Amino acid sequence: MYHDILLLLLLGVRGVTVEELNAYAMVNGGDFSKLTRKHGIKVGAGSPCSVEEVALAVGELIGHGSVKSAARMNNAVVLFVEKVEQVNQLVQTGVTVGGMFEPVLPLTQPATKVTLSNVPPFSSDAF
Repeated sequence: MYHDILLLLLLGVRGVTVEELNAYAMVNGGDFSKLTRKHGIKVGAGSPCSVEEVALAVGELIGHGSVKSAARMNNAVVLFVEKVEQVNQLVQTGVTVGGMFEPVLPLTQPATKVTLSNVPPFSSDAF
C-alpha cells in the first residue's frame, strides 16, 4: 500500500503531502533503518522548486519506487534513494526540474586525508 500512496503522490494527486507519506511509511513498516547519508542527495539549493516537482524529476531518472523519502531542508530538497549507485548517477547527471537544470549534491562529501611528516613526536595538539 505504501507504493500505492507513493505513486499517487508522484502522479500529482493532491491531498497527500510528503510528510504524511513519510509518517505512513514509518508506521506501516517502511524500513528507513538501512538508509545512510550515502543514500541522500540535495537538489535545488535556493530554487523555488517544490518537493513534489523534484521527486517527480528524480523518479523519472531512477524509477519512482527508488525515491524513499523527500523533504525540504534549508531551502533545498533532500531526498533519500534506494541505492548508493543511484546517488552517484544523479550527482553525475543532475536533474531538470520545470525546464531548469538543477545540480545534485551528495549529502556526504569525500574527505581528504592529511598526513603530516617530519613533525617531532613531542608536539602537542594544543594551539
